[in-house]
Amino acid sequence: MHELHFNPNAQDAAVVHIKYRAYVDGLRAVAVLAVLFFHADLGFSGGYVGVDIFFVISGFLITGLILKDIDADRFSIVQFWERRVRRIMPALAVVVLATLVAGYFLLLPRAFKEFGESMSAQALIGSNIYFWIKSWIGVGYFAPAAEVKPLLHTWSLAVEEQFYLLFPLLLLTLNRVARKSLVPAILLLGGVSLLLSVYSSYHYPSVNFYFLHTRAWELLLGAFLAAQPVQSCAPARSLTEVLSWGGLFAILCAVFCYDRETRFPGVTAILPCAGTALIIWANSHTLTSVGKGLALRPVVFIGLISYSLYLWHWPVLVFSKYLATDPIPQGLRILLLLASLLLAVLSWKFVEIPFRQRVILKTRPGIFTFASVTTCILLFGGLLIFKLHGVPSRLPAAALRYANGEADKWRFNEEVDLKEALTGQFIELDKGDSNQPISLLVWGDSHAEAVMPVIISLCIENLVRGVAATHASTTPLVGYTSWGEYGLKEKSILFNNAVVEFICTKRVRNIVIVARWDCDTVTRLHSGLLDTISALKDTGARIWIMRDVPIHRRRNIPKAFALAIWHGKDTKDIGVTFEEYNAEFQRQNPIFEGVEQFPNVTILDPTDYFRNSNNLCRVVVDDNVLYYDGNHLSAAGAMLLRPLFEPVFKGIRKE
Repeated sequence: MHELHFNPNAQDAAVVHIKYRAYVDGLRAVAVLAVLFFHADLGFSGGYVGVDIFFVISGFLITGLILKDIDADRFSIVQFWERRVRRIMPALAVVVLATLVAGYFLLLPRAFKEFGESMSAQALIGSNIYFWIKSWIGVGYFAPAAEVKPLLHTWSLAVEEQFYLLFPLLLLTLNRVARKSLVPAILLLGGVSLLLSVYSSYHYPSVNFYFLHTRAWELLLGAFLAAQPVQSCAPARSLTEVLSWGGLFAILCAVFCYDRETRFPGVTAILPCAGTALIIWANSHTLTSVGKGLALRPVVFIGLISYSLYLWHWPVLVFSKYLATDPIPQGLRILLLLASLLLAVLSWKFVEIPFRQRVILKTRPGIFTFASVTTCILLFGGLLIFKLHGVPSRLPAAALRYANGEADKWRFNEEVDLKEALTGQFIELDKGDSNQPISLLVWGDSHAEAVMPVIISLCIENLVRGVAATHASTTPLVGYTSWGEYGLKEKSILFNNAVVEFICTKRVRNIVIVARWDCDTVTRLHSGLLDTISALKDTGARIWIMRDVPIHRRRNIPKAFALAIWHGKDTKDIGVTFEEYNAEFQRQNPIFEGVEQFPNVTILDPTDYFRNSNNLCRVVVDDNVLYYDGNHLSAAGAMLLRPLFEPVFKGIRKE
């Protein structure tokens, strides 16, 4: 937020004074609004690049301030960290504590327990590492499960804080050893970081997203700008205008053209970061037309409150989505952002400004004591919540019973990777005699995994050796590429070919295919299903294909019941209507058209097991919830389908 001027007569162009740069706050406004509109699903499909814009700005401003103090021979690490604490800690502590209170009254035990974990990680400046670990189990930044992580957005603060801990030491060392090597060193480190980011984007995408070493180049790009002496002669006005508009265009292209499927960061992050750097450089002497637009007072004001706005908006959206049983309408999402704006203004005025201007805790010992005490409270408070398993005593027993359905201790969580499939190492279902011939193979995605409790039960009862060839988000069709978030993607064809080869080699006589059938166009799925049956036709195996159970889109059934009971709401209307399910059922009919004309092919229809008297697809039987989320059956839901699968085992017994 400051303009850096270098004295050409001073050694290495030492900084002599700084002045406020309004357009940089305007850039912050662009960054935070992009993030807000992306998180609120308001059309900014690549708005997440706002974080990268923040990184470039932060690197520029922090480096400029450090070099100014170093060149004036007054830089102090302790003073630097004091400024960082005053800038970051108070507003963050208020938001985290407010989120803690809200979470106590709104989050179910499992979600509250995970919140406690994330709160402790944030206190240790390790949010990015914590959420990287969580990404292993499908809680990445873009995953649906991220919508119940109120502190997910603090990963970017952790990256910046880690940078602040290390980078000043580097600048001090370079200044003492060889000041002239400062710019080359920044370029070298930035180049290595960028190369690591590009490489990791293909091989370690989660590491690439969350870790400092693959994000550092963005901060170092800003540092490079700050370390460059401003030339005494201003560049041509036409050049700065072109570069400034080019930078803005680059940012907007990323904001509106990228989406959740874009491989990011890496090469794609260069566009918004370079755009930000161009705007900063082009406006370093005089404001361009873009700079003047960014320096308008309303835009600057959004930039001034951008830190608090970034902190508040995500918990507000998360809690709203968590409590909603249906997708939040656009109008309400806009109102939620306006509420976040109000909270941000209050936070900026009554928390940020008083701490930064030393109205509150004027002395250095005072602010460091505050930081230490606050860190301990957040750290040990989070650990206590984790240790108490999310404090389930907050809920009445009935609500807790349904809340526990999310965990579903009998859930089948095993799946086969490509290497195992290629070597014929599939999951044994009965845990019995491995020398017995394989009579049954269950082939499918996570929906197949969901029905496994009843399949395993029937295998054991009927002394049948069965195996499972399952992998999440991987549709069991020959020649079909699945692009689901947790699937094998381009490797899915190899996986499914390996399953067919195993069936042929082992002469498996019964194949049960279970999958989610709304994952693609009916034409592609129909074609894939016909190809699969044709590939298995010569084996003589009986093929049983199960159609979809009712899917409750964006509704977590155990959570909906638990929250409704906890907050005294009616549970009778929870669940998709039978008309909605039937409409989707009819839409999928072309997928299975002509399939039963093949010999030994049977379609299993679960419809009648989910019909209830209220014209809803039932989701609870005898107080047992039938789903562990909105579309996967719980163990109780799987056992409901026992009569559906018994004919499969009756046929095996006849063999």
